[in-house]
Amino acid sequence: MTDREDGAMQRLRSLSLALLAVLALSGLAAAAALITDPAGARLRLTVEDLPGWVPGADWLVPGVVVAVLFGLLPLVAAVRVFRWSRGGWTATAAVGLLLFVFSVALIGVIGLRHAFVQAAALIVGVALTGLGVDGGTTADREDAYADADEKGIDVWS
Repeated sequence: MTDREDGAMQRLRSLSLALLAVLALSGLAAAAALITDPAGARLRLTVEDLPGWVPGADWLVPGVVVAVLFGLLPLVAAVRVFRWSRGGWTATAAVGLLLFVFSVALIGVIGLRHAFVQAAALIVGVALTGLGVDGGTTADREDAYADADEKGIDVWS
């Protein structure tokens, strides 16, 4: 592995950890606001914003879902990336894709009530998906180069 590849992987890892940490903290904060105020007033939501298929008559269940999907899952992905686990990249891509799909669905449910936050969530979702795919690809390539080096194969010529 060259210094250039090591630096690239470190940048991917650092950016992924930062975005996952921000997402986890934001997800836990939003979940706490929904769980402690199920009427949704803290986040300028109303019970009337809920579609009929959501269980319960308030934002409590969506708050628990947000806590799990965007509080706990990003933490799990961050721990795996921090520990240099190959599965961390897959988890990062999955969290990013989940955030993107959830954000698009939320726009369909409540509209563009919080356009800045919703746009940021879409961007972070795309970024995490890309970082997860790129990190996994880079890790695979570096492993292939390390295996070739161990076998005495010159992959650079």
